[in-house]
Amino acid sequence: MSRSAADATRFTATGPYANSKTAGAYQAPDFGKKQSSTKSSPQQLGPNGQPETPKEKVERLRAQARAARKAQAAGSGADRWIESGRKFANKAHKGMVYSLIAASGVCGVLTVYSMISLTLYNRRQRTLWIEKELATLKEAEIACANGTATTEQEELLKKEKIGAIIKQKREEEKAQRPWAKAKRFLFEKLNMEDTGANTAPASASVVEDADKSRGSVMEAVQAKQALDTAAAKTSAPLPGQLDVLAENVEQAAKTKTSSWTSWLTGR
Repeated sequence: MSRSAADATRFTATGPYANSKTAGAYQAPDFGKKQSSTKSSPQQLGPNGQPETPKEKVERLRAQARAARKAQAAGSGADRWIESGRKFANKAHKGMVYSLIAASGVCGVLTVYSMISLTLYNRRQRTLWIEKELATLKEAEIACANGTATTEQEELLKKEKIGAIIKQKREEEKAQRPWAKAKRFLFEKLNMEDTGANTAPASASVVEDADKSRGSVMEAVQAKQALDTAAAKTSAPLPGQLDVLAENVEQAAKTKTSSWTSWLTGR
């Protein structure tokens, strides 16, 4: 059993030390007189009725010293009240710390669960919304083809066409970037190398067929040009509302998508 330093046994030195003698006349020792024998202190008895051993004596003395310290530390009623309040505050502090740790863990678990649940819910709702919009667009296309489209359906079709035009312009802008050009060049070169060996035998027959059909093609082209010029002279069709709207959107997309050097050149 471990014990504190306060419970340790203290031993006093018994060596010879110089000390001052008490005042008084010196008396010679009387060797003739018979010295009276000193009475020894009665021995303490142990719990079993036998004389106590040194170990039991040490334990008894330590218990007495501990009891004396406790009685001294108890003090008055105010001291006891302060000590009890300190113990209560210590227990309350420990309980608060453990409860905060537990609450933090529960809050963390709830946060992770709510994030996952909301993410899955948003994905499901987005899928349902897309399906609903596609169904509405399909109904509008069918109604427009039948000639029974309402104003809302016509407006929806216009917005869809505008969105398709803007998407096409963005794809064209991406295709004009240096990285896209380099990637397209590399893939086209690889495809040409792969298909070069397969198309070599068939190229001769294609050239012969092209020479034979060149005359007829030229005649057909000339006839088509004559018909086009005649139709242009007779009637020049005016652009429709959708054509004008598409042209305006195309011009707006061109003006908005300027290069990253426009702030330097001022264009």
